[in-house]
Amino acid sequence: MANLFFSRLHIATSRDTADKVDFLLIGLRNDARTDFREFLYKFFDTEVVEFDGKEFISGQLVKYNPADIERVVDESEQKIVDEDVKNKVVGMSRFIIDASSSIVMFMEVPNVISRETFVNRFTELFKKNYDDYFIELSITPIKEQYSFIETIRKFRAVKQISITLFPSNPNFADRWKVIDERLRNNHITKYKETQENNISGQNIHIDEETENKFLMAEDGYGESHASGIDENGNERTISTKDEVKHISKQIPPDMDKITDVLLVIAETLQTIVNRTQ
Repeated sequence: MANLFFSRLHIATSRDTADKVDFLLIGLRNDARTDFREFLYKFFDTEVVEFDGKEFISGQLVKYNPADIERVVDESEQKIVDEDVKNKVVGMSRFIIDASSSIVMFMEVPNVISRETFVNRFTELFKKNYDDYFIELSITPIKEQYSFIETIRKFRAVKQISITLFPSNPNFADRWKVIDERLRNNHITKYKETQENNISGQNIHIDEETENKFLMAEDGYGESHASGIDENGNERTISTKDEVKHISKQIPPDMDKITDVLLVIAETLQTIVNRTQ
């Protein structure tokens, strides 16, 4: 089985995004390519699929080697020889985007395309395809609800908190509606906050407003980090970027039809969408 991870797209641009599907398709063209550690990356097989009355965009982030050597049999010479192979595919990470909720679901390819690699290469390629426009693009994981708050509540002392938030589009939850409206009303595309306490014997009090910001980050609209002393007395830092609690759904690796994949993940996707209705 393969894991499909749920994250959220955040885009800030001066370009008109009224038709979000068309806007995304331009950024997902296979015109651009990017390189990292001697490998190349490109988008392929991008298409729009209708499912349950909504439009989804699917595609592949492909990692390939521009120059490789394969051992092959030369039957005429009756020996094994090395043969040059150009643009050999190393791995393909499928992704599906729910345009209406800006949720992107992508497959991690163990030891080939990690979650961090997918996010970094995806954003690079998207921006390159929009090279004549200012585009601010980021992808944040969607966490199991309350997982970050439940962990930080077990800390004996919290010494530092950092929060980054992005306005929704708008799909807010009741707990962080006021925060989201303030960001959008004040035209804030990225909000950052740091809380610190360096006095021995004291720790940061986490109030309701801070908890609501944690929840907004868990819903995929930002990131939260906290450092302090955990329940075992050890110094520890936790983050909504941590791999644990990142919502995912297992799908058969040989399931090629996108509508079949959407059937498997439909319930999980709807649960996430309902959190911000």
